[in-house]
Amino acid sequence: MSNPYLYGQTEDNNHSVSLDEIFETEFPKELLNELYDISGKKISDLKNQDGFLIYCNEDKLKDDVESSSIFTISGNKLTTYNIAGFIGTKHTFLTIRSRFAKENDDYFLHYMLQKVFNINISTLEHATDRNKAFQFLPYLFKYYFLQALSQGLYKKYVWNKYNDSKVKGTIDIARHIKHNFIFTGNIAYNVREHSYDNNINQLIRHTIEYISNLKMFSMMLESDDMADLVQDIRSITPTYSEKNRQQVINNNLKSDIHPYYSEYEPLRQICLQILMEDDELKYGRAENKIYGVLFDAAWLWEEYLNTLIKEIDSNFIHTRNKEGAGRIYMLKNENNEPKYWQAYPDFYSKKLGIVMDAKYKHANGISKIGSDDRMQIISYMHILGLKKGVFLHPADNKHAGNISYGKLNIPEKNTDEYVYQYCFKIPQGKINSMQDFIDEIEKSEIKFKEYLKSVLSQNNEMVKC
Repeated sequence: MSNPYLYGQTEDNNHSVSLDEIFETEFPKELLNELYDISGKKISDLKNQDGFLIYCNEDKLKDDVESSSIFTISGNKLTTYNIAGFIGTKHTFLTIRSRFAKENDDYFLHYMLQKVFNINISTLEHATDRNKAFQFLPYLFKYYFLQALSQGLYKKYVWNKYNDSKVKGTIDIARHIKHNFIFTGNIAYNVREHSYDNNINQLIRHTIEYISNLKMFSMMLESDDMADLVQDIRSITPTYSEKNRQQVINNNLKSDIHPYYSEYEPLRQICLQILMEDDELKYGRAENKIYGVLFDAAWLWEEYLNTLIKEIDSNFIHTRNKEGAGRIYMLKNENNEPKYWQAYPDFYSKKLGIVMDAKYKHANGISKIGSDDRMQIISYMHILGLKKGVFLHPADNKHAGNISYGKLNIPEKNTDEYVYQYCFKIPQGKINSMQDFIDEIEKSEIKFKEYLKSVLSQNNEMVKC
């Protein structure tokens, strides 16, 4: 087989696309067996298999996401959902772009990642299909690096070898005979002691030095929240040598991280993926059955909006499912205490009288919003006692900038409660670089902030952008 690897790309929520269209080349059909093995399986089950599958962001996931699948295959059709990123097996590699991607350049997904993970880049380097997918990894390195270092520098027991007169630990007879054939007072011995210069920190150090040579991301290491921590890792790994990279990778293929340092486990996996980017390292190991990095695109959209909304008014509460932050209860118990039916509106403020729902769906006008979404936001408005509900959609050129609203129809009551829909323009068309995209989407952000301020400042439906 001249090319043992099968590369394909599609977009999230693709409504079923032919496999021939996704891979756009003739290929041995048996390679698809590896994709069929993933089809329809829960993300939580795939994560438990051998390999390096990382699903971000685990501490803020919607409750039902890990029980969903990345894609399903039926006949010759592959269907994706809200999951973006990349996933690969021994011989196949599938990139899943944002549905708002422009051809092969997924500026929108990269821009949301930059905003959510607080990384600024203005270029998106040209790369092969595989390397383009691996451009996602440094975003996650920063996030998990900061999470891990918040637990302190990783310290573990290591065996150190000495040959001097200060004997402690276990005498190494063979080494002593070899090095001290003529006795000069030195004894060869081994000591098990706590050390920062260990396999994990060496792995992190090698990853730092690798990223420092990436044009797109090298400045990330010098950011205010990274620079001092990067220097700490460099200072505690004096035995670092680039030529030892393969051995460091091998030493970290299986985790032995102490449970106290739980945040270091996802960092270990990200570091391995980054360092194993080379073909010989990544694809030469049959034991890595599944690898990849996946993002819940709906979560990214919500978190991206949060970076904008919190700039407008600090009174907004952005709920967190896993942390239970900002949750509401829709039922009280027998003691009249709110206790049952937990719910998590995306954004709300009782002070401002508004609740907002981030919807990562194409917008087609407020009359076309699905029944479940309609009932959800009306329930939130009613339980919280709020008069304004807003749907926030990303939109292509056809619907960009559309603003629509409707007044709640409550019989025999002249209500002043309204539901709005805002279509946030995602730049498309003549976008030739990452900087072009940034320039255009910043215009969309300004319009969105103006719109939201106008909604907050008025008490009737006449909201202009």
